[in-house]
Amino acid sequence: MTQNEALDILKLGHNVYLTGPAGSGKTYLLNEYIAYLKENGIRVGISASTGIAATHMGGTTIHSWCGMGIRDSITTGEINEMLKKPYLKKRFLHTKVLIIDEVSMLHSFQLDMIDHICRVAKKNDMPFGGMQMIMCGDFFQLPPVTKRQLHFVELDSQSG
Repeated sequence: MTQNEALDILKLGHNVYLTGPAGSGKTYLLNEYIAYLKENGIRVGISASTGIAATHMGGTTIHSWCGMGIRDSITTGEINEMLKKPYLKKRFLHTKVLIIDEVSMLHSFQLDMIDHICRVAKKNDMPFGGMQMIMCGDFFQLPPVTKRQLHFVELDSQSG
């Protein structure tokens, strides 16, 4: 698939997992899509699992963007308390597209927390509160950083 074909799919509003090896132009494509969204007045949340990756797109860490910080869990009550911050409430109210780069460095429980926060914040029980989700990364590169033995995706060793 070419980058132009991938960009056309993104513009259709579908949820997309964008992958490819290092240097294949994933972040370039994300920046092209971000420019398209901004040109068309569509509010986009620009984030990544690390600060360095986020800066390549002019964004922030996903931890900061959604307000979860470095927590390992979050309750609906804690989310409602977070949403008393006007900037967070406004962020969720207006965001139509959420981009998360370097998603391979997130633990599965962190992605579940992000989903929960988005659903509560947007008062919408659809996945991620109904936002278009663009997740980008390469599971053959960097795994989540942890002190525990946790993984984002487990590959079944018998599946070949």
